[in-house]
Amino acid sequence: MIKILEDLDITPILDCYKQLENLIQWSVFDNGKQVGLQYRPGGDIWTDAVGKTKPGSSWREGSNINPLFKDTIFETIINKYQLRRTRLMWIKPLCCYSMHQDFSPRLHIPLITNTDCYFVFKEFGLHHFPVGHAYWVDTTKEHSAMNCSSEWRLHLLGSI
Repeated sequence: MIKILEDLDITPILDCYKQLENLIQWSVFDNGKQVGLQYRPGGDIWTDAVGKTKPGSSWREGSNINPLFKDTIFETIINKYQLRRTRLMWIKPLCCYSMHQDFSPRLHIPLITNTDCYFVFKEFGLHHFPVGHAYWVDTTKEHSAMNCSSEWRLHLLGSI
Protein backbone atom coordinates (compact mmCIF):
# COMPACT_ATOMS: atom_id res chain seq x y z
CA MET A 1 0.00 0.00 0.00
CA ILE A 2 2.77 2.45 0.94
CA LYS A 3 6.46 2.42 0.07
CA ILE A 4 9.15 4.94 0.93
CA LEU A 5 10.87 5.69 -2.38
CA GLU A 6 13.62 7.83 -0.92
CA ASP A 7 14.57 10.12 1.93
CA LEU A 8 14.27 13.82 1.04
CA ASP A 9 15.55 17.07 2.42
CA ILE A 10 12.41 19.16 1.93
CA THR A 11 14.14 22.45 2.80
CA PRO A 12 14.79 23.43 -0.84
CA ILE A 13 11.22 22.49 -1.78
CA LEU A 14 9.75 24.63 1.01
CA ASP A 15 12.14 27.50 0.20
CA CYS A 16 10.97 27.46 -3.43
CA TYR A 17 7.33 27.20 -2.34
CA LYS A 18 7.70 30.23 -0.05
CA GLN A 19 9.16 32.27 -2.94
CA LEU A 20 6.17 31.40 -5.17
CA GLU A 21 3.35 31.25 -2.62
CA ASN A 22 1.98 34.78 -3.13
CA LEU A 23 1.83 34.25 -6.92
CA ILE A 24 -0.21 31.05 -6.79
CA GLN A 25 -3.85 31.13 -7.92
CA TRP A 26 -5.45 28.59 -5.60
CA SER A 27 -8.67 26.65 -6.13
CA VAL A 28 -10.43 26.88 -2.77
CA PHE A 29 -12.66 24.08 -1.44
CA ASP A 30 -14.55 23.55 1.83
CA ASN A 31 -11.76 21.29 3.10
CA GLY A 32 -8.71 23.17 1.80
CA LYS A 33 -7.10 24.47 -1.36
CA GLN A 34 -5.16 23.11 -4.32
CA VAL A 35 -3.13 24.31 -7.27
CA GLY A 36 -2.02 22.43 -10.36
CA LEU A 37 1.66 22.29 -11.25
CA GLN A 38 0.83 20.71 -14.60
CA TYR A 39 -1.88 21.06 -17.22
CA ARG A 40 -2.88 19.30 -20.42
CA PRO A 41 -2.80 21.02 -23.81
CA GLY A 42 -5.79 23.36 -23.85
CA GLY A 43 -6.31 23.07 -20.09
CA ASP A 44 -6.21 25.86 -17.53
CA ILE A 45 -2.70 26.22 -16.07
CA TRP A 46 -4.01 26.55 -12.49
CA THR A 47 -7.00 24.20 -12.32
CA ASP A 48 -6.56 21.37 -14.84
CA ALA A 49 -4.77 19.13 -12.31
CA VAL A 50 -7.12 20.05 -9.46
CA GLY A 51 -10.22 18.27 -8.23
CA LYS A 52 -11.88 15.42 -10.07
CA THR A 53 -10.73 14.44 -13.55
CA LYS A 54 -13.57 14.31 -16.02
CA PRO A 55 -14.50 10.79 -17.22
CA GLY A 56 -12.81 9.97 -20.49
CA SER A 57 -10.09 12.56 -20.00
CA SER A 58 -6.51 11.38 -19.78
CA TRP A 59 -3.13 12.67 -18.72
CA ARG A 60 -1.35 9.98 -20.76
CA GLU A 61 -1.11 12.19 -23.86
CA GLY A 62 1.28 14.48 -22.03
CA SER A 63 1.23 17.60 -19.99
CA ASN A 64 2.87 20.97 -19.62
CA ILE A 65 4.40 22.53 -16.54
CA ASN A 66 2.57 25.52 -15.08
CA PRO A 67 4.88 28.44 -16.04
CA LEU A 68 5.16 29.56 -12.39
CA PHE A 69 6.82 26.23 -11.54
CA LYS A 70 8.99 25.98 -14.68
CA ASP A 71 12.74 25.63 -14.00
CA THR A 72 12.17 25.07 -10.26
CA ILE A 73 12.68 22.13 -7.95
CA PHE A 74 9.03 21.27 -8.57
CA GLU A 75 9.74 20.64 -12.26
CA THR A 76 12.80 18.58 -11.26
CA ILE A 77 10.62 16.36 -9.04
CA ILE A 78 7.95 16.01 -11.75
CA ASN A 79 10.58 14.91 -14.27
CA LYS A 80 12.44 12.64 -11.85
CA TYR A 81 9.32 10.62 -11.02
CA GLN A 82 7.61 11.14 -14.41
CA LEU A 83 4.54 12.53 -12.66
CA ARG A 84 1.23 13.54 -14.18
CA ARG A 85 -1.50 15.73 -12.72
CA THR A 86 0.85 17.10 -10.07
CA ARG A 87 -0.49 19.53 -7.51
CA LEU A 88 -0.01 21.11 -4.12
CA MET A 89 -2.80 20.25 -1.69
CA TRP A 90 -3.51 21.99 1.59
CA ILE A 91 -6.03 20.40 3.98
CA LYS A 92 -7.60 22.76 6.50
CA PRO A 93 -7.49 22.00 10.21
CA LEU A 94 -10.15 19.53 11.36
CA CYS A 95 -11.10 18.53 7.79
CA CYS A 96 -10.96 15.47 5.61
CA TYR A 97 -11.67 14.24 2.09
CA SER A 98 -14.39 11.74 1.23
CA MET A 99 -13.48 8.08 0.72
CA HIS A 100 -12.51 7.55 -2.90
CA GLN A 101 -10.32 5.58 -5.29
CA ASP A 102 -7.94 7.01 -7.87
CA PHE A 103 -7.14 5.64 -11.31
CA SER A 104 -3.44 5.26 -10.54
CA PRO A 105 -1.03 5.27 -7.58
CA ARG A 106 0.25 8.62 -6.31
CA LEU A 107 3.55 10.02 -5.15
CA HIS A 108 3.13 11.97 -1.90
CA ILE A 109 5.75 14.31 -0.51
CA PRO A 110 4.61 15.77 2.83
CA LEU A 111 5.87 19.33 3.16
CA ILE A 112 4.01 20.62 6.21
CA THR A 113 2.32 18.12 8.50
CA ASN A 114 2.10 16.88 12.06
CA THR A 115 1.31 13.67 13.91
CA ASP A 116 -2.44 14.39 13.85
CA CYS A 117 -2.62 14.21 10.03
CA TYR A 118 -3.47 10.83 8.54
CA PHE A 119 -3.89 8.94 5.33
CA VAL A 120 -6.75 6.47 5.77
CA PHE A 121 -7.23 3.24 3.87
CA LYS A 122 -10.68 1.70 4.26
CA GLU A 123 -9.18 -1.79 4.58
CA PHE A 124 -5.83 -0.95 6.18
CA GLY A 125 -6.48 1.86 8.66
CA LEU A 126 -4.60 5.05 9.52
CA HIS A 127 -1.10 5.99 8.41
CA HIS A 128 0.87 9.12 9.18
CA PHE A 129 3.39 10.28 6.55
CA PRO A 130 6.24 12.11 8.29
CA VAL A 131 8.13 14.85 6.45
CA GLY A 132 11.43 13.81 4.90
CA HIS A 133 10.37 11.07 2.49
CA ALA A 134 8.83 10.56 -0.94
CA TYR A 135 6.05 7.97 -0.64
CA TRP A 136 4.54 5.72 -3.30
CA VAL A 137 0.91 5.20 -2.27
CA ASP A 138 -1.56 2.77 -3.84
CA THR A 139 -4.48 5.15 -4.08
CA THR A 140 -6.37 2.75 -6.34
CA LYS A 141 -7.61 1.33 -3.01
CA GLU A 142 -10.36 3.19 -1.15
CA HIS A 143 -8.76 5.95 0.91
CA SER A 144 -9.05 9.42 2.33
CA ALA A 145 -6.86 12.02 4.03
CA MET A 146 -7.72 13.69 7.31
CA ASN A 147 -6.28 16.53 9.29
CA CYS A 148 -7.23 16.12 12.95
CA SER A 149 -5.02 19.01 14.05
CA SER A 150 -5.45 22.75 14.46
CA GLU A 151 -2.83 23.48 11.76
CA TRP A 152 -2.94 23.30 7.97
CA ARG A 153 -1.31 20.30 6.22
CA LEU A 154 0.49 20.51 2.83
CA HIS A 155 1.47 17.69 0.44
CA LEU A 156 2.98 17.73 -3.02
CA LEU A 157 1.43 14.87 -4.98
CA GLY A 158 1.22 13.53 -8.49
CA SER A 159 0.01 10.50 -10.38
CA ILE A 160 2.61 7.87 -11.11
